[in-house]
Amino acid sequence: MMYFLKKIGRSVIPKKLFRTLQPIYHGLVAYIATIYFNHPSKKLFVIGVTGTAGKSTTVIMCAQILNFVNRKTGYITTAGSSNGDNAFTNMHGLSMPGGWLMQKQLANMVKKNCEYAIVECTSEGLAQNRHVGINFQGGLFTNLSPAHLDSHGSFENYRMAKGKLFTTLAKNPNSLLGVNLDDPNKNFFLNFKAGKKFGISTRADVSKTNNLITFNAENIEVNDHISFSVKGVQFDLKMFGTFNLTNALLAIGCTSMLNVNLSDASLALSSIDTVPGRMEIIKEPDSPTVIVDYAPEPAAMEASLRSVILIPHKKIVHVFGSTGGHRDVAKRSLFGKISAKFADTILITNDDVYGSNPQVIANDILEGVNQAEKKKVQQVEIILDRKTAITKALQIAEPQDIVLITGKGSEQFLILPDNQRIPWDDRVIVKKLLNLR
Repeated sequence: MMYFLKKIGRSVIPKKLFRTLQPIYHGLVAYIATIYFNHPSKKLFVIGVTGTAGKSTTVIMCAQILNFVNRKTGYITTAGSSNGDNAFTNMHGLSMPGGWLMQKQLANMVKKNCEYAIVECTSEGLAQNRHVGINFQGGLFTNLSPAHLDSHGSFENYRMAKGKLFTTLAKNPNSLLGVNLDDPNKNFFLNFKAGKKFGISTRADVSKTNNLITFNAENIEVNDHISFSVKGVQFDLKMFGTFNLTNALLAIGCTSMLNVNLSDASLALSSIDTVPGRMEIIKEPDSPTVIVDYAPEPAAMEASLRSVILIPHKKIVHVFGSTGGHRDVAKRSLFGKISAKFADTILITNDDVYGSNPQVIANDILEGVNQAEKKKVQQVEIILDRKTAITKALQIAEPQDIVLITGKGSEQFLILPDNQRIPWDDRVIVKKLLNLR
């Protein structure tokens, strides 16, 4: 019912007024849901994770560690959710669900006797007050780069929206705040008050400041896996990507502050093969290595490509579009410039285009490819049908090559022109096509 009310509202209410009313609407729904579900967050230790990239992975890593030491934990992310007993694929597509669904999921965690809940918190979700009624006792900051500026109006507004997560921590003497000290915005988030604070860093020269407890990674090795040590304890992750080192450190620091031994955290993280749709590897005999990643923002895409080039390969074939349709138009050409620096072959395709012209989006990306300096790319082609583009990538790639597919990750739908929404999963498409080779 609420979905249809929102849909009708979008069609009859002027856009500017609709955006003004959104926080009121979402805040009211969240408040009513909080009462209806009997304030579930008061019965849980709720930790919010925010930032531009790495939120889902950090959430799942935290939950993995806590569950490993028998502290039952549920979570809510873009990639999926868990009520503490069972994991579920995210079918609605929202990284941070609306207040009603959020409170319902938290209430289910309470029913399953969870002690902790880890929640991914997006800038738009926080700006729209979807978090109203949640008693956050912990907040983690991953990183920040320009994103969703069309919605927020400026980078400062975007950062302020992220900061809304941390405003309630001052009320609780047992609250916990964790910050990535390698990010230029660290001081903005450290300035929020909390019962306990900690920082993480991949740099050995970061020392304790203002009584801040730090968790630094040392003896770092990053290739097709990640190994490092924290306070003398060795960590070996089956995942790869330098950014996953930061995600892991936040999870390690957070759970350590909750009195989990580092050795237990090491064992817990070593058992994670992948996070759904986050640098997820699909490999069949005599076929190229396929990596499916979310990376919907330029900084995340560059991080993915920088990680992929560390894996031994002959060529990199990159399949991507520009998610968001009319939103964040400027990032289209930036995507093209970034991919051109690392990929040998680029196949530009559809992502979620909504009401925009997909050919215009593709042309904007291509313009970025052509404008790139010191580019590596040798071949570029526009194939608007995403399945056809993935098929072409698998056809031209050799067993020693890597096919990187970004933009959708584990999302379960694709939004075509005129807002036509169809079932979709990049990983399912890839597996079917590889079996036909």
